[in-house]
Amino acid sequence: MGHGHQKEQSTWGTSSTLMERIRANDRQAWDALCEIYAPLVYSWARRSQLAEHDAEDVVQEVFRNVASSFKNFHYGPNSSFRGWLWTITRNVVCKWFRKLKGDGAQAEGGSHALQRINDLPDEPPAQEPALDVSEESALMSRAVKLVEQDFKPQTWKAFWQYAVVGRAASDVADEYGMSSQAVRQSKYRVLLRLREVLGSDWEI
Repeated sequence: MGHGHQKEQSTWGTSSTLMERIRANDRQAWDALCEIYAPLVYSWARRSQLAEHDAEDVVQEVFRNVASSFKNFHYGPNSSFRGWLWTITRNVVCKWFRKLKGDGAQAEGGSHALQRINDLPDEPPAQEPALDVSEESALMSRAVKLVEQDFKPQTWKAFWQYAVVGRAASDVADEYGMSSQAVRQSKYRVLLRLREVLGSDWEI
């Protein structure tokens, strides 16, 4: 088994992958992760009824939590980074609710802002809030762009032509000098990586 194949294992178990680069304190990898997920965390915070400025503060707090606890995150059969991130976000939003309500209790009543604070729920829903189609599409695009970096160009092109464009595996294999089985494996490896990032129910 050659080094190139090792680079494309279907888990985050090699140093070439995004998650392992983050574990190794790679700043560029961390910035890339934030680029994918900061808009998602902001959307979650807003869907939890937080105002814009509170949602922005929540994003900062969430990623501070992610940075401090990332070493404790491990994939399992039914886990994904996105699911873990929602759990952290939900905990931070719960604390934010308590903070806002505590601050509101000390303030004079009657203002619109105070009423908004009083109307906040005790905690966010247990399940991740649904995104609209454009938000989900934007998240997928950001993740796809990043995951592409974890694969050799030939593997990525084969995946794209077979899984996204919809060409026959045999045609793609002929074009890139691969076996049909290798083309199908490229789809499997890339989709598994995307699901690790986006969630186990993500599909192309």
